[in-house]
Amino acid sequence: MVVGVPDSAEQRAIAHILGALDDKIELNRKMAATLEAMARAIFKAWFVDFEPVRAKQDGRDPGLPPRIADLFPDRLVETEEDEIPEGWQWGTVADVLELAYGKALKATDRRPGPFPVYGSGGINGYHDSALVGGPAIIVGRKGSVGTIYWEDDPCFPIDTVFYVVPRLALTFCFYLLETQGLQGMNTDAAVPGLNRSNVYRLEVVIPDGAVVKEFDQIARNLRSRIRIAREEERTLAALRDTLLPKLISGELRVKDAKKFLERAL
Repeated sequence: MVVGVPDSAEQRAIAHILGALDDKIELNRKMAATLEAMARAIFKAWFVDFEPVRAKQDGRDPGLPPRIADLFPDRLVETEEDEIPEGWQWGTVADVLELAYGKALKATDRRPGPFPVYGSGGINGYHDSALVGGPAIIVGRKGSVGTIYWEDDPCFPIDTVFYVVPRLALTFCFYLLETQGLQGMNTDAAVPGLNRSNVYRLEVVIPDGAVVKEFDQIARNLRSRIRIAREEERTLAALRDTLLPKLISGELRVKDAKKFLERAL
C-alpha cells in the first residue's frame, strides 16, 4: 500500500503549525496551574498562617490594600488549641459545610447530555440532567477517598461521592477541605471509604465573615480565569487533533491552516 507523504518543506510547515498550538496549550495549562496556586497561597496566608494578622501585630505592612488589611484583627490571642486572630473562633467542618450524598446513576441509565457525571475518580461520563447546580464541590467517598473536585457547571455526583452544601462561601469551603488531609481518612478496610462524621469533627478556625467575603471575591475571579484558560486549552487541543490528519492527507493546505490558526490564537 502506497501512502502519500508531504515533502520536507511541507512537513516543516506542518510541524510549525502544530508546535504553535502545542505551545499555546502548554501556556494555558501553566497559566491555570499558576492561578490555582495563587488561590491556595492566599487561603494559606490568610486562614492558616494568619500572615496579615501577624504583620499588623508586629507593626509591619501586611502587603494588602488598606481596605482589605483593615478587615483583619490587629493581634493573635491564645486559646486552648492554638493562637488564632482576635475575634475569630474555633469550630468544626460541620459549622462550615454539609457533605451530601450523591445519587446512584448506572452507566446503562445515563442519557446523552451536557452534564458531567462525577465519581470519586473524577468525570466518568455525561447525562442529560444534573443533580446539583454549578459551581459545585465534589468529594470522593468510596474508592478514591478524599479526592476533591471543583466543577463550574451543573453536574451529577453519583453515590461514590459527596457534594458540598456550603454554610460559608463555596470557594472558602473548597480550599479549606484541601487543607484537611481527607485522602488519609480511609475508614473502611475492605473498600476504601470516607466517613463524613469524622470529617465533620475536624477542628477549623472560622474567620470573620467580612474576610471570608473578600477572599471569595478574589478566589472567584481567579477561578473564572482558570476556567477560561482550561476551556481554551481544550478547544486548542481539539483543533490540533482535527488539523493534523487534514494537513497530513493534504485535505487542508498549510497556508489555509495558518490563516485559521492566526484567527484561533
